[in-house]
Amino acid sequence: MDCKYFIELRSREKFPFNVHYEIGDDFFEGDDKIDIEGGSLDVNVNVNNLGESYLMEIDLSGKLKVKCDRCLGIMEIDSESHLELRVRDDDGIESDDEDLILLAQSETGVDLEWTIFEMALLSLPLRRVHNDGECDEKMLEILNGYGQSGGDSEESTDPRWDALKALKNKK
Repeated sequence: MDCKYFIELRSREKFPFNVHYEIGDDFFEGDDKIDIEGGSLDVNVNVNNLGESYLMEIDLSGKLKVKCDRCLGIMEIDSESHLELRVRDDDGIESDDEDLILLAQSETGVDLEWTIFEMALLSLPLRRVHNDGECDEKMLEILNGYGQSGGDSEESTDPRWDALKALKNKK
């Protein structure tokens, strides 16, 4: 298999072993990799054979480029994540364990590309905004313009509500 993030397990004789990846902007290109515009990450994978299964410890650290939720400008966010995955033979027993990868008999290893992307994505905060004063001023002016009503006074109300208030006041 020629995948860059594929780790061979079954034909490996020496354990434990380490794999290091340096990930750049090109990793985040593609329609399926949403919410991250680019970045620079170091990924270290430590693999150990536990007999009936393998233990993969994945550590990710670096910076990710994302869009600001307020002004849509690109900003950098520090990213750090740790994940422990177990890999074992698929023996037909179903498992709900999300930290377990079942390896079919025809497979010889694990492709970690999507796992690394998910780790990066999950390391991001829910709200991604620039620090005060760093947002794009032109975009903020446009957004503030949408928040203002076009000449209506704040005290004017819908006449239907006025009719309901009149009924309430009668009592």
